[in-house]
Amino acid sequence: MTTNNRVLLSGVLVGSALAASYYGDYNFSPLELVTLTTVVLVLNFPRKVSPESCTAPGYMADPVLGCYRLYTERESNTGARQQCANDGGRLLLMNSEAEYERLKSLMVQNSLFAIYIQGSRSSVSSPWLTDNGDPLPYLGPNYIEFTSPTALAFEISAQGETSGEAITFPNPFICEI
Repeated sequence: MTTNNRVLLSGVLVGSALAASYYGDYNFSPLELVTLTTVVLVLNFPRKVSPESCTAPGYMADPVLGCYRLYTERESNTGARQQCANDGGRLLLMNSEAEYERLKSLMVQNSLFAIYIQGSRSSVSSPWLTDNGDPLPYLGPNYIEFTSPTALAFEISAQGETSGEAITFPNPFICEI
Protein backbone atom coordinates (compact mmCIF):
# COMPACT_ATOMS: atom_id res chain seq x y z
CA MET A 1 0.00 0.00 0.00
CA THR A 2 1.49 3.36 -0.98
CA THR A 3 1.93 6.21 1.46
CA ASN A 4 -0.82 8.25 -0.19
CA ASN A 5 -3.25 5.35 0.12
CA ARG A 6 -2.36 4.85 3.79
CA VAL A 7 -2.91 8.53 4.57
CA LEU A 8 -6.20 8.49 2.68
CA LEU A 9 -7.39 5.35 4.49
CA SER A 10 -6.50 6.72 7.91
CA GLY A 11 -8.19 10.02 7.04
CA VAL A 12 -11.37 8.20 6.08
CA LEU A 13 -11.27 6.16 9.32
CA VAL A 14 -10.78 9.20 11.53
CA GLY A 15 -13.29 11.28 9.58
CA SER A 16 -15.95 8.59 9.82
CA ALA A 17 -15.33 8.10 13.53
CA LEU A 18 -15.46 11.83 14.25
CA ALA A 19 -18.62 12.28 12.19
CA ALA A 20 -20.36 9.41 13.96
CA SER A 21 -19.28 10.72 17.36
CA TYR A 22 -20.17 14.36 16.60
CA TYR A 23 -23.72 13.55 15.56
CA GLY A 24 -24.25 11.34 18.59
CA ASP A 25 -24.72 8.18 16.56
CA TYR A 26 -21.98 6.44 18.47
CA ASN A 27 -20.01 6.97 21.68
CA PHE A 28 -16.51 5.51 21.64
CA SER A 29 -15.25 3.55 24.60
CA PRO A 30 -11.65 4.15 25.75
CA LEU A 31 -10.60 0.81 24.19
CA GLU A 32 -12.11 1.79 20.83
CA LEU A 33 -10.36 5.17 20.92
CA VAL A 34 -7.04 3.46 21.67
CA THR A 35 -7.62 1.00 18.81
CA LEU A 36 -8.53 3.79 16.39
CA THR A 37 -5.46 5.80 17.41
CA THR A 38 -3.22 2.74 17.01
CA VAL A 39 -4.60 1.99 13.55
CA VAL A 40 -4.01 5.59 12.43
CA LEU A 41 -0.45 5.57 13.80
CA VAL A 42 0.38 2.22 12.20
CA LEU A 43 -1.03 3.30 8.83
CA ASN A 44 0.95 6.55 8.84
CA PHE A 45 4.18 5.24 10.37
CA PRO A 46 7.05 5.69 7.90
CA ARG A 47 8.27 2.47 6.34
CA LYS A 48 11.54 1.67 4.68
CA VAL A 49 11.20 1.82 0.94
CA SER A 50 12.65 -1.26 -0.65
CA PRO A 51 15.53 -0.40 -2.95
CA GLU A 52 14.81 -0.41 -6.66
CA SER A 53 15.45 -3.86 -7.99
CA CYS A 54 17.86 -3.34 -10.83
CA THR A 55 19.67 -6.64 -10.65
CA ALA A 56 19.98 -7.51 -14.34
CA PRO A 57 23.64 -7.96 -15.26
CA GLY A 58 25.15 -4.77 -16.67
CA TYR A 59 22.13 -2.62 -15.80
CA MET A 60 22.32 0.47 -13.61
CA ALA A 61 19.71 2.18 -11.46
CA ASP A 62 19.23 5.86 -12.18
CA PRO A 63 16.75 8.21 -10.47
CA VAL A 64 15.73 9.68 -13.84
CA LEU A 65 16.08 6.81 -16.32
CA GLY A 66 15.22 3.91 -14.01
CA CYS A 67 16.97 0.60 -14.66
CA TYR A 68 18.99 1.00 -17.85
CA ARG A 69 21.98 -0.30 -19.78
CA LEU A 70 23.90 1.71 -22.35
CA TYR A 71 25.37 -0.42 -25.14
CA THR A 72 28.27 1.41 -26.80
CA GLU A 73 28.78 -1.20 -29.52
CA ARG A 74 26.92 -0.45 -32.72
CA GLU A 75 23.93 -2.48 -33.87
CA SER A 76 21.16 -2.03 -36.39
CA ASN A 77 17.87 -0.97 -34.86
CA THR A 78 16.60 -4.54 -35.24
CA GLY A 79 19.72 -5.89 -33.52
CA ALA A 80 19.38 -3.32 -30.72
CA ARG A 81 15.75 -4.27 -30.13
CA GLN A 82 16.70 -7.94 -30.08
CA GLN A 83 19.51 -7.36 -27.56
CA CYS A 84 17.15 -5.44 -25.26
CA ALA A 85 14.56 -8.23 -25.56
CA ASN A 86 17.25 -10.82 -24.74
CA ASP A 87 17.92 -8.84 -21.54
CA GLY A 88 14.21 -8.88 -20.69
CA GLY A 89 13.73 -5.23 -21.60
CA ARG A 90 13.21 -2.85 -24.49
CA LEU A 91 14.78 0.24 -25.99
CA LEU A 92 14.46 3.11 -23.53
CA LEU A 93 11.35 5.24 -23.95
CA MET A 94 12.08 8.95 -23.47
CA ASN A 95 9.12 10.40 -21.54
CA SER A 96 10.26 13.84 -20.40
CA GLU A 97 12.71 16.70 -20.64
CA ALA A 98 14.53 15.33 -17.58
CA GLU A 99 15.14 12.03 -19.40
CA TYR A 100 16.13 13.96 -22.53
CA GLU A 101 18.77 15.92 -20.58
CA ARG A 102 20.05 12.79 -18.83
CA LEU A 103 20.41 10.95 -22.15
CA LYS A 104 22.41 13.85 -23.62
CA SER A 105 24.73 13.83 -20.61
CA LEU A 106 25.23 10.04 -20.84
CA MET A 107 26.20 10.34 -24.49
CA VAL A 108 28.70 13.12 -23.76
CA GLN A 109 30.19 11.10 -20.87
CA ASN A 110 30.61 8.09 -23.16
CA SER A 111 31.73 10.04 -26.26
CA LEU A 112 28.78 8.83 -28.32
CA PHE A 113 27.36 10.81 -31.22
CA ALA A 114 23.86 9.26 -31.29
CA ILE A 115 21.97 6.31 -29.81
CA TYR A 116 18.80 4.42 -30.63
CA ILE A 117 15.92 4.91 -28.23
CA GLN A 118 12.38 3.58 -28.46
CA GLY A 119 10.33 4.81 -31.39
CA SER A 120 9.49 3.61 -34.86
CA ARG A 121 7.17 4.36 -37.74
CA SER A 122 5.97 2.45 -40.76
CA SER A 123 6.60 5.27 -43.26
CA VAL A 124 7.99 8.80 -43.29
CA SER A 125 4.46 10.22 -43.32
CA SER A 126 3.26 8.18 -40.31
CA PRO A 127 3.67 9.26 -36.66
CA TRP A 128 6.36 8.00 -34.29
CA LEU A 129 5.03 5.17 -32.11
CA THR A 130 6.16 3.32 -28.99
CA ASP A 131 6.53 -0.45 -28.97
CA ASN A 132 2.93 -0.57 -27.66
CA GLY A 133 1.63 1.38 -30.66
CA ASP A 134 1.00 4.63 -28.76
CA PRO A 135 2.37 7.97 -30.01
CA LEU A 136 5.79 8.82 -28.57
CA PRO A 137 5.19 10.86 -25.39
CA TYR A 138 8.17 13.18 -25.91
CA LEU A 139 10.10 13.99 -29.09
CA GLY A 140 12.45 16.50 -27.47
CA PRO A 141 12.82 20.23 -28.16
CA ASN A 142 15.16 19.75 -31.13
CA TYR A 143 13.24 17.28 -33.28
CA ILE A 144 14.37 17.16 -36.91
CA GLU A 145 12.08 15.63 -39.52
CA PHE A 146 14.01 13.65 -42.12
CA THR A 147 12.17 12.79 -45.32
CA SER A 148 14.35 9.82 -46.19
CA PRO A 149 12.05 6.83 -46.78
CA THR A 150 14.36 4.63 -44.69
CA ALA A 151 14.35 6.90 -41.57
CA LEU A 152 12.01 4.64 -39.60
CA ALA A 153 13.94 4.21 -36.31
CA PHE A 154 14.15 6.93 -33.62
CA GLU A 155 17.45 8.26 -32.27
CA ILE A 156 18.85 11.06 -30.12
CA SER A 157 22.19 12.78 -30.66
CA ALA A 158 24.60 14.16 -28.06
CA GLN A 159 23.70 17.65 -29.31
CA GLY A 160 20.10 16.95 -28.32
CA GLU A 161 18.65 16.47 -31.78
CA THR A 162 16.07 13.72 -32.13
CA SER A 163 15.29 12.33 -35.54
CA GLY A 164 14.74 9.31 -37.68
CA GLU A 165 17.48 6.98 -38.81
CA ALA A 166 17.62 4.04 -41.19
CA ILE A 167 16.78 0.81 -39.37
CA THR A 168 19.87 -0.84 -40.84
CA PHE A 169 22.28 1.93 -39.73
CA PRO A 170 24.52 0.72 -36.87
CA ASN A 171 24.20 2.85 -33.73
CA PRO A 172 24.86 2.45 -30.01
CA PHE A 173 21.63 2.05 -28.03
CA ILE A 174 20.12 2.14 -24.56
CA CYS A 175 17.80 -0.47 -23.03
CA GLU A 176 15.50 -0.28 -20.02
CA ILE A 177 13.95 -2.96 -17.87
